[in-house]
Amino acid sequence: MTRPIASVLAVACLLAAIAGCGDSAPAKKVLNTEAVERSIEKSIKEQRKLDSSVTCPVNIEQKKGNDFTCFADVKGKRFEFKVTQTDDDGHVTYVGV
Repeated sequence: MTRPIASVLAVACLLAAIAGCGDSAPAKKVLNTEAVERSIEKSIKEQRKLDSSVTCPVNIEQKKGNDFTCFADVKGKRFEFKVTQTDDDGHVTYVGV
């Protein structure tokens, strides 16, 4: 009867060992840039009463100080926005340049 228990324990230990293998670095968090796009569009609508289409790059690491640029198309013209991540939790500020 002890043999099945020993087998189960051996398998459990093996699975635990395999789970511990691999890259020990934490997975990089990716910023939800679609939410940033919608936020900029909303700001343009509220402040300027204009419809816009905003595009931001994808796969931006969610990390404080990791700045990037988005572009807003408004009435056939293209406007640049500098986006700054203010913390590691995905909060940003942006300003038209």
